[in-house]
Amino acid sequence: MTRRAHHRWFGTLAAALLAVVLAPSLVPAPAKADPRFVPGPCWFSVPEGEAALCGTVGVPDRRDRPATRAFRLPVVVLLSTAKQPSPDPVLFLEGGPGASPFGSGEAVEERMEVWWSLTAGFRRSRHVVLFDPRGAGRAEPDTDCPELDVLGASPRLRPVSRDRRATLERTAIAACRDRFTAAGLDGTMFTTPIAADDAMDVAAALGAQRVNLFAVSYGTRVALEILRRHGGRVRTAVLDSIYPPDVNATEEAPWLVHRAFKRLFDDCAANRVCRAAYPDLERHLLELVERLGKAPVDVPVGDPEIPRWVRLDSAALSALLEAMAEGESVPRLPALIERAWRGRYDRLTDWVPAPWLGDPDSAEGMAFSIECRETVNPADPLRLADAARRFAPYGAVTADDPGRRVCAQWPAAAQEASERLPVASPVPVLLLSGAYDPLTPPEWAERAATTLPKSRHLVFRSAGHLVTASDDCAVAAAAQFVDSESLPANACPAAAKPPGFQPP
Repeated sequence: MTRRAHHRWFGTLAAALLAVVLAPSLVPAPAKADPRFVPGPCWFSVPEGEAALCGTVGVPDRRDRPATRAFRLPVVVLLSTAKQPSPDPVLFLEGGPGASPFGSGEAVEERMEVWWSLTAGFRRSRHVVLFDPRGAGRAEPDTDCPELDVLGASPRLRPVSRDRRATLERTAIAACRDRFTAAGLDGTMFTTPIAADDAMDVAAALGAQRVNLFAVSYGTRVALEILRRHGGRVRTAVLDSIYPPDVNATEEAPWLVHRAFKRLFDDCAANRVCRAAYPDLERHLLELVERLGKAPVDVPVGDPEIPRWVRLDSAALSALLEAMAEGESVPRLPALIERAWRGRYDRLTDWVPAPWLGDPDSAEGMAFSIECRETVNPADPLRLADAARRFAPYGAVTADDPGRRVCAQWPAAAQEASERLPVASPVPVLLLSGAYDPLTPPEWAERAATTLPKSRHLVFRSAGHLVTASDDCAVAAAAQFVDSESLPANACPAAAKPPGFQPP
């Protein structure tokens, strides 16, 4: 996307926009309303012909007892291009947990270019609201763990063993935890119900009595909690890559991997070109996994002069799952498996995820607090062990899962059992799933739909995780659904087309 001249909205101009531009479309909050929107400068460029309002909203640090301070959340309103925007904005809920919709550093400008383009259809009729959730991005408090980020960024000539990596990470987590608690923070401040209440406080601070939710991945769990707690304030919801509260991703991890590869094998067998080119695809994958499990291979990647080494063991499965989740690489997966089976690992290593816990783009403290509370700690080890046996060898992806050792150290709160119940709501909901999503499969969306009587589920047969990130029709359908609260029966007809696999 070519950038044109840009401008920023600052200080009093932002306040003027709030009063003049938003007033006709968002119902003004009472004078004594709390939380309150405080206009401020934007930290990104605004394209010519567009307008944005930036500022912060303060939310109470605690919701289980009287608050002692407020956490400021950065908020951006991408203003509608309509002369009279609808009064109910679109409120975006980011995934993660721990991720920011704005990105960080130099990536912010690129990310915002994507947002202007992605939200164009929504903004023809209403404003779009983006914000950093508490503890993530620019929001208060700072829950990043730079100790972990340093470990992942440190150059190493050879891969570090699992035991050594666990030791280094244990020390880093302890340091981050001590800083976390010394700042007066604890796990009760970071939960999905609190994230839901914070989101609706943002809406209230902008004067919106009702909103339309647009959520992705973990954000869909927050959206469902909003429907449970604040359903009367939601007009519509678009949920992309659904993560319902009554599933446990840790317990279901072996099944998730098995299901994803079965989808691939079945589609390849049903495709004449793929079937002829890769008649033994499943057997070759199983042999590859067994071979690397017995004799891991260290492979150099990157600059040949100063290579970075990647160890292929169960990471081979993880690499294929990364490619699958990306979606656009699905047609190349059979060729990727066949190439690796023949001992040519170069293309597979491009997809191997970083073995370290640290991620500069994620707020680890927030993520640990929520994931330990709501996924890792409630998971039944016996169910996980049984699933790993039933879906062998795909359960190998859990062999190096750091969840248990992280959560043994992290001060997470206990989850209420009622939070794990399905969400029932009469609100119109559009569910979007990718058939190749190894993280939040279509079956989870179907599960959520059983208690959402006004839901519509679109499955994109060639897509992976986050359908709206790769499919233009999914984005258009989402905008249309928000406008009309429904979709025609033939919406996105190409979504039903399975992938066209590439020959060797």
